[in-house]
Amino acid sequence: MKLLASDRALAFAFAGALAVLNALADPILSSLRDAGLFGTLISLAGVSAVIWFALFAVLRIALEPVALEAAAWHRADMAALMSILALTLFPAPWPATLAVFAAGAWLFATADGNRSRRVALVLLALSGPLLWGRVILTLFAPVLLALDGHIVGALAGTAATGNTVGFVGNGARFIIGGPCSSVHNISLAILLWSSIIALLDLRVDRPLIMAGVVAMAGMFALNIVRLTAIAYFPADFDSLHLGTGATLFSWAGLLLAGLIVGGGAYAAIDRQR
Repeated sequence: MKLLASDRALAFAFAGALAVLNALADPILSSLRDAGLFGTLISLAGVSAVIWFALFAVLRIALEPVALEAAAWHRADMAALMSILALTLFPAPWPATLAVFAAGAWLFATADGNRSRRVALVLLALSGPLLWGRVILTLFAPVLLALDGHIVGALAGTAATGNTVGFVGNGARFIIGGPCSSVHNISLAILLWSSIIALLDLRVDRPLIMAGVVAMAGMFALNIVRLTAIAYFPADFDSLHLGTGATLFSWAGLLLAGLIVGGGAYAAIDRQR
């Protein structure tokens, strides 16, 4: 506690991490209730592995050794931190998602060193899948979900109307909802890219940006493959939507994006020496 009180970057990192956990309380508690402890561990509590990795990155960076003078508190820091904690502890997910963004934005705006900026970068990226992706979907859902629907319908060879796609062979239809949108996968790719860059303290250059773009494209394509598989195999809808199949696709996404971004990061380490 003494270390937390003396280091502003660490304090805001812990506040942001707590806000993330509160924002994800519903899926975590639902997973514990429905799948038990073992099932929750296997499914990562219904939370993307990328988000868990980003939380690790935030705390790992925040716990790096730092000179005492770089940890000094700024004026209004305590008021900002108390406001963020108030949002975090509010018994609803939306205030907690705002708290994640607020923690990252405040720390970035008042950064007193490289470590603070890196923590802020990951917190801001975490607000992507938790907050801004949902805002974008709320504002542009008809267009974005219809785009997914038409691509999946074309690949499956079935009719698509807006975000409603026909199953192959039985004439029934399924709806592509917000959580299944490719926007979510793209925000996860951005989060993984930001987390690895911050964790390894890399300088953003053109090849690294290209690696991020390729990772986003890969995650978009993988989500389309999953949705197309749902259209082809209606009997496996539950598995591919929320069950074992969805978990396997989640891990495949982490592996795919990890290989792309990790390869870009490895090349950047050698290039930036």
